[in-house]
Amino acid sequence: MGRASLVWTEEMLAALGSDKDAVLAERWGTSAKTVNLKRNSLGIAAFGHVDWTPDMLAALGQESDASLATRWGISKASVVAKRGVLGIAPQDSRRGKHTQHSWQPNEVLLLGTASDADVAAQLGLTVAAVRNARIARGIAAARPDKPPIAQ
Repeated sequence: MGRASLVWTEEMLAALGSDKDAVLAERWGTSAKTVNLKRNSLGIAAFGHVDWTPDMLAALGQESDASLATRWGISKASVVAKRGVLGIAPQDSRRGKHTQHSWQPNEVLLLGTASDADVAAQLGLTVAAVRNARIARGIAAARPDKPPIAQ
């Protein structure tokens, strides 16, 4: 035999879209699919959904993700995800410039051939940028020749 039909109260309807469907479903003893169908039938956006305006899109990468998220009342993850989908580099709030570097083949060839600090100085990048690029490509760190062991 099937379940009894869920009776939607005004409070339940008002809560749609205020949290994840699965969380609301657990609270009300029903399935996430039931909550999802009801929310969609009423045209209520999913929790965390952002209606991106042209002004919001233009601001991506111009300020730190955290400050934009705070200003707009959304999660930093939403800002990071949208910026990533659009291929917009993040702003480094400490230096006021973009942190993403487009690695050229000749620059990648330098990774692991000298210390990350030396490569960073040569390319005008931060040591962290060089280290992250090297690790992301599975390139081992340069190791200076070990001195011979005294016997």
